[in-house]
Amino acid sequence: MQRLLEFTQHHPFLFGLLAAIVVGIAVDEALRRARKFREVSPAQGVLLLNKGAAALDLRSSAEFSAGHIINARNLPLPELDARIGELDKLKEQPLLLYCKSGDGSQTAATRLGKLGFQQLHVLKGGLGAWQQEQFPLERR
Repeated sequence: MQRLLEFTQHHPFLFGLLAAIVVGIAVDEALRRARKFREVSPAQGVLLLNKGAAALDLRSSAEFSAGHIINARNLPLPELDARIGELDKLKEQPLLLYCKSGDGSQTAATRLGKLGFQQLHVLKGGLGAWQQEQFPLERR
């Protein structure tokens, strides 16, 4: 213990850096646990869909028509608040949210979590990551 105090006195910059890193990790972990959703990889998304999760595409209708995850519903992010009633029957069901890159999905998941949706999953990297894994798309 004596040597630790001596080290701290001789190297305050290193000790301060260590303290900042520990605090940063603790804050990041607390924020991650406070979120009402989980980020999942495309492979984990496939497993969720196979277990009965509903897919919700948050992109525009034109983007949705160009290609989307099989059996996904289209609910553009700007219309989410106005059309939230369409999702009431999915509150207890696992829900896979995705957009083009994943950022809009996190926003939607936060909103839906506040409204009581329990099993929210965000596709990490959005549809771009899905396509990189060469998973199938449905086109209409």
